[in-house]
Amino acid sequence: MIVYNPHGSDILPERLKTAQSLLDQIPARHCFITGSFLYKQHYRDIDIFAITRSKKKIGIDNEKARIAILDFNDLHSLFYHSISKSCIAKNILPVKQLKATMADYWTVINEAIPTLLNNKDRFHKDVRFLVLYTEYLRTKEVLDTFELDRMIGTFKDYKEVIRYAEENVPAVIHKSRQKSYLKRYFYTQAGHYKDLRSYPAQNFLYGLAHSIIRGVANGQC
Repeated sequence: MIVYNPHGSDILPERLKTAQSLLDQIPARHCFITGSFLYKQHYRDIDIFAITRSKKKIGIDNEKARIAILDFNDLHSLFYHSISKSCIAKNILPVKQLKATMADYWTVINEAIPTLLNNKDRFHKDVRFLVLYTEYLRTKEVLDTFELDRMIGTFKDYKEVIRYAEENVPAVIHKSRQKSYLKRYFYTQAGHYKDLRSYPAQNFLYGLAHSIIRGVANGQC
């Protein structure tokens, strides 16, 4: 068993034995457990990931276990780099070069904002990718599950998440791409939302795209 714990976070000692037992039941060389099970007394699920080319469903003897299959192509993702950063693994985990594109980031934003405005008070799960991508592109640091939960916990309500997006997304995008690319890309994106502005989410995304375009025009990238 390998413990990945770069920040010395307080993994509950009693969970180590349980983690070992669960991982031993999984017929995959590379598998790991991450999330609140490791460091919170009260948790909802045990998040287990198996890296395998097999498409067979994996079942183990624990009703709280939630097993997700990762393909080897997924190892380039920001998601994998985050969840595997702090975890308990059966063996040393494979490492692949991280790839996070502007298109990926804008897709995350387009999924997070409508869900956030619909759910409102149940926002924690919906903002994970938004915060993960924003902080990576802003600082070049990958937040692990400990850090991500801690940061999301600082938002008092969904309105603070909206303000976080308004303040950080344009600056992050300006820093990430060349002026000519941004202008073309976000004029096109703004056009998608123009006729849907009666919806709060699309209106917000329309305004966000125009904020990025204005930043380009003002030489902020």
